[in-house]
Amino acid sequence: ERLYNQVWGMFEDLARTTAAYRSAVDFADSRMEKELDQALSDPRSRIGGQGDAAREAARARHGRLVSQAREVLDRDVAQLVAEAEVVEPALPTAFARWDNPVWHAYRVPMEIPMALRLGDLHLPEADRIRIPMLIRLPLERGLWIDSGRSASLDGSFADSHEMRRLGLETAVSHAARLLAVYPAGEFTVHVIDPAGSGAQALAPLAQSGVLAAPPAQGAAGTADVLA
Repeated sequence: ERLYNQVWGMFEDLARTTAAYRSAVDFADSRMEKELDQALSDPRSRIGGQGDAAREAARARHGRLVSQAREVLDRDVAQLVAEAEVVEPALPTAFARWDNPVWHAYRVPMEIPMALRLGDLHLPEADRIRIPMLIRLPLERGLWIDSGRSASLDGSFADSHEMRRLGLETAVSHAARLLAVYPAGEFTVHVIDPAGSGAQALAPLAQSGVLAAPPAQGAAGTADVLA
């Protein structure tokens, strides 16, 4: 319970400091735009050195505001990084990364843990820190894995087949984690693969014998599992 609360406290701190940084940058951008508009609206400022000086001063103030906000963000992130370096090695198996040495002493659990690690949470402004993404157990609702868009905002395109493959591998990884942290026989795993296109990604589950039946394929197989 203590470690769970500490991890989510770190997440809240990261979210709070990043939101403050973004707000400060937005304010600096808005202020600079307003000052530039004011400089351009004055006919006397549009020509000569006076206008150039006003624009340069506006950009300098913008730079100072952004730099100050970045300093605060970097300071807070550094504190979170130091905290994460202490917390991460102390996490139990259900909260730990796959590469954590705690898995070397793995034993089949006798009871359901309070939470499960699904991955890491991070933000582009603070890529030095990774916060464990923990979700309470037992799950109150299903997990939706979004494989993303084939077209991104920057105009680039991703291979839709590759993205679906990565999404399926993520689902298999989550299933493996659930199996690892739950007591043996606590739940049954069924897989639906209507088109039969996920055989390679599903192989770790199918070959390890943890599935209740082979992956269901086609409309009839899907209907049988969902019945």
